[in-house]
Amino acid sequence: MVAPGTGANFPRLTLLAPQGAEYQAVRRGAPAAWPVLAIPMGSRALPAWWATHQPVFNHRSAVLLGLAGGLQADWAAGDGVICGRCTDHATGLTRPCDPEITQWLCERLRLPVAGSLTVPEIVTQPQAKARLGQEFACAVAEMEGYAWLGYLPRLGMVRVVSDEMGQPLPDLQAAVVPATGHIQPLPLAWAMLRQPGPALRLVSSSLTALGRLTALTQRLTANSEKNYNEIRPADVSGI
Repeated sequence: MVAPGTGANFPRLTLLAPQGAEYQAVRRGAPAAWPVLAIPMGSRALPAWWATHQPVFNHRSAVLLGLAGGLQADWAAGDGVICGRCTDHATGLTRPCDPEITQWLCERLRLPVAGSLTVPEIVTQPQAKARLGQEFACAVAEMEGYAWLGYLPRLGMVRVVSDEMGQPLPDLQAAVVPATGHIQPLPLAWAMLRQPGPALRLVSSSLTALGRLTALTQRLTANSEKNYNEIRPADVSGI
């Protein structure tokens, strides 16, 4: 199914979201005419996933939408951010998101533009979040962006903060299967029960973030006949 056109150079747009609650939130917000693909959580499963799905992206651009952890104190749960660049935690290397799509997102969503840090696992401790935000000068942490830009340079990215910098999280890493990017329900439930205080706060902040993710998807895909080539230049100098 072909998404409604958004411009002469941007005729087909696929929405991407990590599988599970993030995908469901994006799918709820997008009209049926817009393709939305569930992608693996994290980067390890991407090569196998891409080998199967690469034909879908022939001459297509994409926007990756999902949640992220705040790495700086001025980002609250539910805040949206357009990611202008992604930095890899392991190497410190940075890849830019597509500037034309970023400009289009700025006009559609009117959100701030900042950098994201792609991490191999969920960052749970406030001290670690603060250190990473300062070291890499990134606003949020996510697990897919840098790797995806290696496969699909014509990519824009929007994230919603699900946990704030000062918010401790339960240790959820044992619930994630790195090879497939799936979350196992029983280990997830056990991790949440072991740390009920942080778990309850995470549930609350995540529900806020998922609701905002659906709303941003609705705004992004509304009036889809709008031609992004007619949009006035947006200020993306801070990316």
